[in-house]
Formats: sequence, C-alpha cells, structure tokens
Amino acid sequence: MPADPPSENETSRRSCSDPPCDLWSCPTGYLRGSRPNTKRAPPLNPPPAPCTTSILRNGAGYTNTYPDDNDTTSSRGRKRSSSPGSSRNGRSSLSAMERASKFLSTVFEGSEETWAGISSYHKRKSTKGHRSTATLLTFLSLVGIACFFLQSDILDRNGHDEASGERNAERKLKRVAPQDLSNDLPPSEFLDDFDQRRRRAADLPDGTIFDEPAHTRMCRAILPRLDALDAGSSAFPEAIFTESEYVCRDPDAPYTSVMNMMAAQLLSAASENLGLDVKYTHRCAKWEKFCSGNMTTIQFHLPDPISMQSYAFQEGCVDAAALRFICQNSLDAGTNNPEMILFPNSYLDSTSNTCNMQCYFLQVLPWIRTNLRIVATEWLNTVETRALTFWLRNAAEFSHREKDDMEVSVVSLSCANDGCNMSQESCECIFEPLPNWVYAMNIPRSSTNVAIVVTPTCAKFGEGCTLHAQELYHFFHRLYPRADITYNVITSTSSWYMRMITADHLICPPGNGCVLPAMARDAYTYVYEKTSPTIQTWLTCIPNDYLARLTLPVFPALYGDGDCRHLRARMGSWTSDLSLAPSLQYGSPVDGYLGCADANFVSSAEEPYRPPTSYRWDETVWPSCPVDVLSAADLCTAMDRLGLSRILFVGDHTTMTQAVSLASILGQGAGISLDPNVVPNFSKTIACAGTTIGSFELTFIRNDRLEEPGTTPSPGNPNCGQSNQQFCYPWSTDFAQYSRKQLLIVNTGYHWGNDWQGYITNFQNIIGRIDEISAGFALRANDVVMFRTSIPGHKECHLHNGVYGHYGEYCPRIVNGAFWHWWGELPPYNDYAIRIINEWNLLNTVKSGPNIELLDPWFMTILRPDGHLSGSDAGPSCKLQTEECLLYSLPGPVDWWNHLLLPWHRLLHVYSYRLIGVARSKFFPKDMLHQNFREKNEELPDRTGIIPGMKQQQ
Repeated sequence: MPADPPSENETSRRSCSDPPCDLWSCPTGYLRGSRPNTKRAPPLNPPPAPCTTSILRNGAGYTNTYPDDNDTTSSRGRKRSSSPGSSRNGRSSLSAMERASKFLSTVFEGSEETWAGISSYHKRKSTKGHRSTATLLTFLSLVGIACFFLQSDILDRNGHDEASGERNAERKLKRVAPQDLSNDLPPSEFLDDFDQRRRRAADLPDGTIFDEPAHTRMCRAILPRLDALDAGSSAFPEAIFTESEYVCRDPDAPYTSVMNMMAAQLLSAASENLGLDVKYTHRCAKWEKFCSGNMTTIQFHLPDPISMQSYAFQEGCVDAAALRFICQNSLDAGTNNPEMILFPNSYLDSTSNTCNMQCYFLQVLPWIRTNLRIVATEWLNTVETRALTFWLRNAAEFSHREKDDMEVSVVSLSCANDGCNMSQESCECIFEPLPNWVYAMNIPRSSTNVAIVVTPTCAKFGEGCTLHAQELYHFFHRLYPRADITYNVITSTSSWYMRMITADHLICPPGNGCVLPAMARDAYTYVYEKTSPTIQTWLTCIPNDYLARLTLPVFPALYGDGDCRHLRARMGSWTSDLSLAPSLQYGSPVDGYLGCADANFVSSAEEPYRPPTSYRWDETVWPSCPVDVLSAADLCTAMDRLGLSRILFVGDHTTMTQAVSLASILGQGAGISLDPNVVPNFSKTIACAGTTIGSFELTFIRNDRLEEPGTTPSPGNPNCGQSNQQFCYPWSTDFAQYSRKQLLIVNTGYHWGNDWQGYITNFQNIIGRIDEISAGFALRANDVVMFRTSIPGHKECHLHNGVYGHYGEYCPRIVNGAFWHWWGELPPYNDYAIRIINEWNLLNTVKSGPNIELLDPWFMTILRPDGHLSGSDAGPSCKLQTEECLLYSLPGPVDWWNHLLLPWHRLLHVYSYRLIGVARSKFFPKDMLHQNFREKNEELPDRTGIIPGMKQQQ
C-alpha cells in the first residue's frame, strides 16, 4: 500500500547532486538544475480575510425582512430544535481567565516531563549557547495559548447576533479545553469537520434551515410579483434572501456553489431593474468560524454583494417576460440547476451545430469573469510576494518579462461531474485522463514550476485519478528536469481556484472543475471538451472572443500531424551504433580546428570511427517521433515542399559550427575557411535535382549578439559587445531584401555574460526587427523563422570519453561565473526566449511577421560531454591555447542539431489538428480526423492516447 502523497505544505530544496528518490521518500518542492536566483513559489493558500464584526456579529447593514420569516411554506425549510441541557454558547462555564490560569498552573506546577515536552521543540530549534532564547519562545507559546482562551471568551460574549435574536446552542461549535481534545475530534476535524457536522446552525433566526439554494427560493418570490406587476402594481415590500450554509461552505462542489450564488445575484439585479425589490446578499462570511480566517471555499471570497458593474442590462434582455421564462422553467425542472438561470437555451444544438446565445448569455460570462478576477487580484496582492503573474499584464509589452520570473503551469485533475462529496462512502466520479504528450505540448519547456493539483473527490472516488497524478509526477521530473514539480491533493477550493486562475498555463481534462477559472484567464488555457456522444456543457457555446484566450480541444485527444516537432529530442538517450556510424561521417574533412580531431583520428578494428561520431539518439518515450539522419535528398524534398530557396544562419561561433556541419552533411564543406584573418561569412549552393526549386542556398552571417551597431567589423577589428570584443556583421538588410522564401535560423545568448537587461532588450529588438521587416516586405511574412536554444559547455571536457545516461549525471557538473563564461546563465536565457516566442505566436494578434519556431537541441546536447574541441579524442596536436569545452569538433554532436531539421521540415507544412481556438462550428468529427490519419498512413493513438508500440517503454 503506497504512502500518502506529499502534503501541500511540504517544501524543501533538493540539490541536483542528491541521489534519485521516488515519490514517497522525497518531499515536494524540488529545485532541480541550475536556475540562478530562481525564487521559491509563494504560499498558495488564501490569506485570512478580515473579519467584519459589525456584519458577522451584529448584522449591521442588513435588514431582517426575510420572506422566509413570514411564509413558512415558501421557505421549504425545517426547524432546528435546541440541544437540551446545553448552555447558551455551548461552552464551559469557566471564564476565559479561569481556564487560562488553570492551564498555566497545570504546566508550571506539573511534572518535569510536562515542562520538557512543551519546551523540547524550541530547544531543538535553538543553537548551542542560546538556551535563553528557547526558554523565551516557550514562555511566549504559553502566553499565546492563554490569549487563545481569552479570544474565544470574547467571541462567546460577542458572537451573539443582536439583530436576529438569540442563537440556539447548536449554532456554535463546541470547543473543549486542550486537555480534553483526546476525547473529542482530532485537531483537523475539530477545526473543519464540515463533512461530519454539515449543519452547525440554522439559516434563519427562527431555526429554519434551507434545503434549496437562494435562486430557487427567489424565483418563488419573483413569479407572484411579476403577476402583480402585470396587474398594475408598482410597489413591493423589500425581500432580502441570503445563501444557505450548505452552498457557502460546500468544499466539494465549487462549480455548482459559485454558479448558485451567481444565479441568485443575477435574479436580484434583474428584479431590481424591474422594481420587484427582491434582493440577494450571500452573507457567506457569517459561516466563517470564529473570525479565524479559515475561509477555505471559494464561495467565502466572492464579493458581497457580488459586483454587477460589468453586467449591462439591455432593452429586451432579461425583461419581465424573460425573467418569468427563466424562473418558471427552473422551478418546473425541480433540479435547482443554476445553469437554467444563467445560461438558458445556451447548449449546442447538435442538429444545426449552432447555439442560441441570446443577450443575457453574452452578458453573464464577462460578469462571472470580472468577479473571479477581483477575487484573484486580492489574493495575489495579499499572498504573492512576487510581481503579478502574466495574466494580469499587458501581453503587448514584452518588457514585463524579467530574469527571475517564475512561469507556473498547473495541471488540474478533478471529477468531470460535480456531484460527489467526501462524506459519501462511494460515488461515481467520472475521471478521464489525458495522454502524456498533451501535457508535453501545452506545458512550455520554460516552466519553472509545474503543479499537479488533485481534488479530494477525484483522489477518493476517481478511478485511476491518484495513479495518474503519481505517474505525471515522475514523468514531469524527467520532462522538466530544471523545474520545481509538486503534487498536492488540495482540500481548499479557494486555493484550487486561485492556483488555476493565476497560473501562467492551465491544462485540464474534461469536466466542470476548470470551467470557471478558465473563463477568468487571459491565455494559455487548455480545457478538453468531450464531444462524443453529445456535447453536454455550455462551454462550447462561449462567444468567439473567448476563444482567443481559451483552447477547447476535443476529447479524446488526437495526435495530429506536425505535433512531433513539439516532442522530439526532449526525452531520450544516446546509444553507440557502429552500424549507423558510416552514415554519420562526412564525404570530405572539415578544415581547421573544427576538423582537427577527425583528421588526426586513426581507425582500428576496435574503433573504426571516432567515438563521438558513432552515437545514435533514441526517443525513449515517443519512439514514433524519431530523429532520422539527414541526407541531401531528404532535405531537398523538404525544402521543395515548403517552397524555401535559402537557409540563412545568423549567430556566433556555435551557429557557424552548425552551418559548417550542415554544409558538410550536404557535401559542400570544402572551401569554408576558419582562418581568423578571413571574414567568416560564407554561402554555398546545394543542388536539388528533380525538384521545383532546383537548388537552394546555405548562407552564414556572423553576428555574435544579433546587434547592428551601424559599423561593419573586419578580421581582428570587432565592433560590438560590452568591451567591443565581438563581431556583429550586418544581417537584417540581406534578410529583408532576399527575393524568395527562406528559412532563417538565429541564436543569441553566449556573448551576453550575465548582462540580463542587455539580453532582454536585445531579444525584444530582434522580434521587433523581424516584424518591422515583414511589415515593409510582404514576402517576409511567408518566411520560416527559427530560434535555436543555447547549449552550455561541459566542465573538464577532456576527462570525458563517453555520454551521460540522464540529466542527473550532468546536473552536478553545472558551472557558472565569469571563469566558465557564464554558462549557467544560458538555460534562463533560453527560458526567456521561449516565453517571448510563445507570447509572440499565441497572443500577438497584430503582428506582421511569421510565427517563430523553436529548434531545441538543449537536452540531447547536455548529455554529450564528449567530442568538444578540447575533448579526449582531439589529441595533443589539436590542443588550443585555452581549453575549449563549449565548441564541438566536426563531425560530432552538433550534426544532430541539423538532423532535427529534417523531421521539422517534413511536418511543418501539415496542418496540426490541435484545435486551438476552435469555434463550435469547427469541431472536427472524430471519424473525419481518423480518416485523415489513415490517408496519411500515420499511426493512431490508442484510447489512452499512447501511440502503439510505446506502452512497454512508458
């Protein structure tokens, strides 16, 4: 029997040099890899809300004119009898001071064991020589306990609601003295045992308990007033409805509870607009226990009254006829379903594939969204110690990204239905997991924190829910080795909702658990919607403007053409393969220092090829997305299919190595000079017989920082950089004025050191420059632009003659600082670039330039400490003046950067069937998608979403 998963409050920092551990032996909150200055995630529980005594205790500001007080038939309630023999407050007859004195005397006059047990904790925490501090802490703890009794006594005396009369004894939660706790509930249940003591108090002063949500009771009051309004009445007595305890404190169905409250507030606003004077204030705060701040449900945090500022009534919208229609239908159904109030007739008509939106539906969504964002903003301002997360920022301003920004991705697992509660022994929880590749595509590689949050009902009743969460926990540790991975079962629905709303990225399987938070978000939201056999939620009828923020892919998730480029080279390993090695050699040697190791190599029967040239990359999780060896014929076919006539490399020495590698793979490496006294730029023509393009150009322009300072360097005369030691040859004019479609591959990062502000400004300028060029040259909008991530070097590379098996072997050897050329800054630089690229591709709706693709050989290359210019295979004759553990010899690991280009070219031209921003009219029938796969001879995922042949390797 596995142990319980890590608790929500467990956090620790784990060194990458620590031995591997499983889910049960490790605390949550790892910080993996080298992320300089990465901040820890702030506390994620909602803050204690201020206790407004005048409202909670004295009822100030509220009227006692409840329709349920005078009409017992309309309340549909029952009376609660007082507990016989109980005191008014259900408390001990001892005063607070007497109880505190008794407790303190018990401690101070007790045995030595009593005192030792109380103070041992503080003594353990104190250092040698600081026992006086421990004694002081112990005394303060005792004083705090005494204050606890004093506060509880004040609450006993002031907890009486003067406006509504005497409260019966059962309206107060009985507290016992600390020494009696062993005979009562455990501390956790004592504080919040809602499932066992679901009814602590009546909803009305006379003992009435509501069995229905407020909107149902309000409709019963509204319909007679509508009749009177039709008969000519214009004045009505004020009727104020409050929410029931069950709706306010329900910890298991936040969607239904929030919708109940929203429905009641909408009825209140509509009736007030018509002069019916039926009002609603949820007053959920009155159920918060003893002003302790223990407000764990999202219902507690909604404004009271719920703001109607963003709801604009229109002529003919929610008028008397519409209000009668809504209320009558809701009462006739007898289901207390709030959606019948908020979204009447707003379900997809499967026969016509259309939605009856109606004006009130279009008004409701922005209104719900605004109120949830109000709650989230207050939560962030109170709890978060960092700047507001991305969803509250202006996406058009790239400058909001900072070096230490966290990028939080949340995977929310809950029951698809909202009908289970933890007090039940059994319940049908519909849980349908997503396949792992869905998370890999939608959670960016730049995520600093990936949180798996599971609802208690899903963990208890959902078949496979806990197992799926555990598998994801281990899977994410491998997929995001530098991220902080956490797995929590969250009992607080307010914390759950706030995490989903404020996360940078949110991914949810089918169900209503994520629906409301998804509405409140701005971007990067993926809520899978089940469409077979029928669409059963109003989510598919949301207005089109929401689809710019929210992605509604169909479920089961379908693996589409082109998706491999998001998965390849992220999880795999290197394997020595002498049978493949011949195809990894060049037709002609590379001149200069890049080819020195290969030129000096002497083959033997044991080592027919230089070892760094004999490894094959294997995809261990997604073998259907292999990295094949590139050939000239294959690349020509791909270039012809895309209509590309040039590959333009722009970057520093590492980019030049990639360009020389590609030219050599294509048989055009001869004649490329690496002499530092010669301009390094070059261009080669690659013949493509039997293609439409006939040939394409391969061009390299050296620009170490992707800057253009206005001058042109020459060998020995650099022109850019902090100390003017880098070379920045002009490139943008050549790119802009090229007469045909081209592929641009750029990289920057190595020559910025720890100048974060410079890198941020420069990367923004690069994106802006490409967009500016595309606006001035229409042909550039059809180009393909690719950013390659930067790869750190390997410390003491001369000691390595093999590969790393996994990230854990590389992690302890991460280095940073000026001596190591600030290699440790490169992964965060990559993260920043990936975030900006994602925002550019997904959020910028006014750009002129094309989307930017990501070429990411980072993971596969950090596992290659072998093959560097100063590696063990280089030989003494190739020894450089300074150790070079960043650049690689050719052929070698850099060739695989170019092998990654081939499958990318093959799939880029194919439309990906990830249904991003899909409107309801564009939902693809499942059979049509499967037919498309059959036509393209692609393997279909099975029901679990795992491609055939992958299960044994999962």
